[in-house]
Amino acid sequence: MKNIITVSNPLIDHYLGVIRDEQTGKNEFAQAIESIVYLMSSSITGNIGTAKKTVKTPLADTEVAYFFDKILVIPILRAGLAMFEPVKRIIPSATFGYLGIKRNQSGTGSKDFSADMYYCNLPPNLDEYKVLMLDVVVATGVSTKHCIDYLIERGVKEENITLASLICASEGIEKIRDNYPSMDLFTCAIDEVLTEKGYILPGLGDAGDRYNGY
Repeated sequence: MKNIITVSNPLIDHYLGVIRDEQTGKNEFAQAIESIVYLMSSSITGNIGTAKKTVKTPLADTEVAYFFDKILVIPILRAGLAMFEPVKRIIPSATFGYLGIKRNQSGTGSKDFSADMYYCNLPPNLDEYKVLMLDVVVATGVSTKHCIDYLIERGVKEENITLASLICASEGIEKIRDNYPSMDLFTCAIDEVLTEKGYILPGLGDAGDRYNGY
C-alpha cells in the first residue's frame, strides 16, 4: 500500500475512548466522531492539489492557495454518515456521493463474508475526481473492497482514492493493502482481533447502530 497512516494525538486518543465506551450515548458518540474527523482533517486532505490565485486583503494584493482538484466525498452508509458533516464543512466545494453496503455472513468464520450494494448515488465522470471515502470502522475489509472495486470499475484511479477510518482491524488493512497498493489509508487505531461475526476487538460495537441510537 502506498501509505498506511495512523493519525494520533492526545485529543484523538481521548475521543477514541469516548466512542469505545459502551456507556456513551448517541449524541455524545456522534459528537466525538465529528471531533476526531476535525482532528484528522489536515492529514486526510494532504494529497489534494492546490493552485494559486490573487486576492485583495484590506491592505494589499496577495497570493493564496485554493483547492484545485475536483474532490468527491463518499460516506459509506450507514456509519460513514457520522464522519460526513465535518468533512462537508471543511471542504464545502466538494461533490458528495453515497454508497450503501450490506455485509453478509455465509459461514462461521471472520473470512466467510460477502457484500451487496443496496444504494448508489454518484456523479458522472468519476475519473475526474480525487475520492475521499469515509467509514468509521474497517473490520474484515470486505465491504470496503466492494466499494473500491465499484469505483475503479467506473474509472476512478486507485491512486486517487483515500480512505479515512477511525478504527481498523489488521485483517481489513491487510485485505486493502494486498489489493490496492497505491491507495492511502488513514486511521486512528489498529485493533488486532476479529470475532467470528466480523466485529473488531476491542472495537466499539456496531458503529451504525450506535450512531442511530439503536
